[in-house]
Amino acid sequence: MKRLLIIDDEKALRCGLAGYLKSIQSPFDEIITASGGHQALSYIDQHAVSAALVDINLGDMNGLDLIELINRRYPDMLIVIISGFDDFDFARRAIKLKVLDYLLKPIPRSDLKKLMIAFQQCLITDKRTVVDEGTSRSLAMNVKDYIETHYSEKGLSLSQVASALFVNEGYLSRQLKQTYGRTFSEYLIEYRIQKAQELLRNLTLQYTVTAIANKVGYEDPHYFSRLFRKKTGFSPVQFREHAEPLPNSNRE
Repeated sequence: MKRLLIIDDEKALRCGLAGYLKSIQSPFDEIITASGGHQALSYIDQHAVSAALVDINLGDMNGLDLIELINRRYPDMLIVIISGFDDFDFARRAIKLKVLDYLLKPIPRSDLKKLMIAFQQCLITDKRTVVDEGTSRSLAMNVKDYIETHYSEKGLSLSQVASALFVNEGYLSRQLKQTYGRTFSEYLIEYRIQKAQELLRNLTLQYTVTAIANKVGYEDPHYFSRLFRKKTGFSPVQFREHAEPLPNSNRE
């Protein structure tokens, strides 16, 4: 069941909004209202909610703080801000929170109809098992390609990749796990260790362990060495001594 939660401390507005949205075509089976952040969180913790309309100025908490909490707990939920203030700082923070839209009150009915269409396009339906397999595989391959291009960047994260590919972070994580059987972090570490092994086997270059750690995305060479040993059973120095050199590289 797909639910839309309208969170606003103004009873007339939230009830009027809910009544209108129930009267038009929408992708939701149920439209519910909450008068504040705490009531909303309590409901969300007990029911599956697909999307939420959140007022910025709630009686019991700041709407943007509520969105941050929802994002941490339920990263797949689609969120739209509704506000009576055309405030640049609010809008800028909303962009960082990756909300779907920012609507100013009073909201024209034409905008609400467009919003329902946007929700329809964005929602991952309950029929996830029949999502086109080719699309899921293609998305996971794009993640793989991104990692293999940007693995040397310090602090490379799933959030960064999701932003680059314009997809939801939680959805992206599931598709990667489903296609390759690994989490984002696991695949990134494996690829970085693989590239480090190639550099260690290149006897012509003779990079230091610190230089290799840097080249594969790690600022701390000690952390890199511990991770390398955990994954290979050898320290980087031991691996270099025992591994077969790359073709066309010579020991000085």
